[in-house]
Amino acid sequence: MGQNYKKIAEIALKRREAAIPNEYLLPKAALTNLPQNLTTIPRTSGHFTTAELEIIESNAEDILIKIKESKWTSLEVTKAFCKSAVVAQQLTNCLTEILFPEALSRAKFLDEYLERTGRVIGPLHGLPISLKDCMITPPHPSSIGMACYANEPTKPNEETVLVGILAKLGAVFYVKTTTPTAMMMMETISNVWGETNGAYHRGTSSGGSSGGEAVLLAMRGSPLGVGTDIGGSIRIPSAFNGLYGLKPTFGRFPVYGTKSGISGQDFIYSNNGPMARSLEILKLYCRAVLSTEASPWTLDPKCYPVPWRGDVIEPKGRKLRFGMVFDNDGDISVHPPILRGLEMAKKALEAAGHEVFEWEPLHHQEMANDVNSSFYTLGGAAILELTLKHDEPVFGSMKEYEATYKRGEHETLGPTKLREMITKRNAFQKIYLDRWSATAKNGKGPMDGIITPASPWTAPRLGITQELFSVNYTGVWNLLDYPVCTFPVTFADKNLDKVRTTFKPLNEKDAGIQADYDPEFYDGTPVVLQCVGRRLEDEKVLEMTGIIAGALKALS
Repeated sequence: MGQNYKKIAEIALKRREAAIPNEYLLPKAALTNLPQNLTTIPRTSGHFTTAELEIIESNAEDILIKIKESKWTSLEVTKAFCKSAVVAQQLTNCLTEILFPEALSRAKFLDEYLERTGRVIGPLHGLPISLKDCMITPPHPSSIGMACYANEPTKPNEETVLVGILAKLGAVFYVKTTTPTAMMMMETISNVWGETNGAYHRGTSSGGSSGGEAVLLAMRGSPLGVGTDIGGSIRIPSAFNGLYGLKPTFGRFPVYGTKSGISGQDFIYSNNGPMARSLEILKLYCRAVLSTEASPWTLDPKCYPVPWRGDVIEPKGRKLRFGMVFDNDGDISVHPPILRGLEMAKKALEAAGHEVFEWEPLHHQEMANDVNSSFYTLGGAAILELTLKHDEPVFGSMKEYEATYKRGEHETLGPTKLREMITKRNAFQKIYLDRWSATAKNGKGPMDGIITPASPWTAPRLGITQELFSVNYTGVWNLLDYPVCTFPVTFADKNLDKVRTTFKPLNEKDAGIQADYDPEFYDGTPVVLQCVGRRLEDEKVLEMTGIIAGALKALS
């Protein structure tokens, strides 16, 4: 048995605390009598100057323009986001590693380069970008919420490929963000860093596993973040915090060198993708990373040599066809605000001339079950053999990992079992491909995309997903390897989103999730949906997401 996890956590927390400049901290008096919606505090606290507020409230694409035109320096932008990240940390507990000294040095270098040459170093020149903790930035640890990694320095040759690419494009790295243990929970809590709460409601979960990233963005502590997604880890936190978040097709973006909670498994691929308050910066990010200048396919053997393409919907301006998953997926029903959000999206799209029809979620329950069981089967030993080294207790929603580990791999995994898992996954992929193609009829082409909830909750109350865990609405798309982007619709409204009066639960878990709904408690939490496209149609997904967002705006 190694050093106890409590001692390891104490060291990590002291390191984080020591790295935060006192002048960036909100005074203790400002941390009492906090409002439910924490996103209002940067503006109302009086802690930020007018210039700082203008910076942190700007979208990333506008920041880049102002830096390029020398209206703002990267240094002043970076300082503003360092300060706002600290405030976000005080209010939500969203940060792990603090990289301020190298960030400020990097920003100065980029400013001097622009002044000297009159050119930007790349399309992300001078922009602070926050990173999920699994992105390795030597020499800083990459704990992924586990004691065994929390205080271990990383080596230069371990740098995540994407980190190196973003640096060459001009990014400034200043913070890394919290994840749950092994990045395998839908809320962000670990024995090392503690719990990260939501931004729009401090009594709700930030989501997982990119929860720290999502909260930081919602708190205006970052203009652009990078998360990862193996079962919903970009989309669930993006949904709970009112963000756009892209889970790409595997192979479109470089993943090599990203720390994994379940290393070595290729049954369900983990992807990385951008998260932000603005859809336009997601597009800019994708164009930059998947450019011939960056050529990530020369650095990651799993990355397809396919540059990012623009305006893929043809003919331009044509009306689209969407399938929509409504009240439930055959297993779990959504809360009333989510249902209202679906109705709003349908009404907005139809008002804009697009077609929306109900899409039956055939096999979704079975696919979701297979996703969860594969995590337990492949992750039981991978995770527990590391947590046991430091006597880390297991959280409620990870108890099945522990049970699977105790049964032993000879009882749960072997060549025959793995072949069966892969054969079944491939069959689901073929079935779904054929169903999608079959929507082409009566002279119409196949449907363009699917609109679906991202979660049954807007943002669940803290701790409830340890008992009522559900990644149904996101995990199926990981199994199918389809690109998906979240998009904000509205906010829960206690006056509009009443408790269901005629609800008939589909099962015990469905009853529990619906019983949790309280209009008063969930009032003001974000209502976010997701847009799904066919495999390798990542560009089209972002384009469709923009069309949906435009239709919603026109109807509001």
